[in-house]
Amino acid sequence: MCLKRNEIKIKLSSILTSISSLLILFLQYVPCTAIWFGIMSVPLISYLVWFFQDPNILLCDLRFLIGAQGFYVVLFGLMLYIYSLIYQLSHRGRLITKGPYRIIRHPQYLAFIIMTLGMTIVAFQTSPIFEFPVSYENRFNILFIIWIGEVVAYILLGKIEEFALKAKYGDEFLEYKNRVAFIIPFLKIQGNKINKA
Repeated sequence: MCLKRNEIKIKLSSILTSISSLLILFLQYVPCTAIWFGIMSVPLISYLVWFFQDPNILLCDLRFLIGAQGFYVVLFGLMLYIYSLIYQLSHRGRLITKGPYRIIRHPQYLAFIIMTLGMTIVAFQTSPIFEFPVSYENRFNILFIIWIGEVVAYILLGKIEEFALKAKYGDEFLEYKNRVAFIIPFLKIQGNKINKA
């Protein structure tokens, strides 16, 4: 009975992780300037649909993004994401504790947080597609709140993923979790204590 319950937990955690990963396509906003002027104003899934209809959109976006403040932040986040993804794909089938995963448990989510921070900085230099019903100065507050919402979403995705990892790897994951920071390098938060790793 206990074994069956554990199998159900693993399956449920796996399903929730897959669903939450797919939600990124709908919740993650991307830079887009080619067919309109505005940034972080369209969900990734919409952007991909337009991109595959006309790949020149990406070139227009890149020309704008390269000259904008925040570009190097986006670039750093993208490089961290690609490195983490390649490392993860080349070490599938076991708990990954080396490479970027020896410093933090969720380097890909950290990469997304860094990229979206860069995109938010770029967004301060553009006009959104939708006119917010606030003054021009307050639109920066709204863009920052949107970014904070994305950060919270990535933290929640990381926590959901950890339920699946705990169910799948048990004590091996718990030992790894106790040793490695969650999402901020060298910062471990345990209960009410903050420890520098």
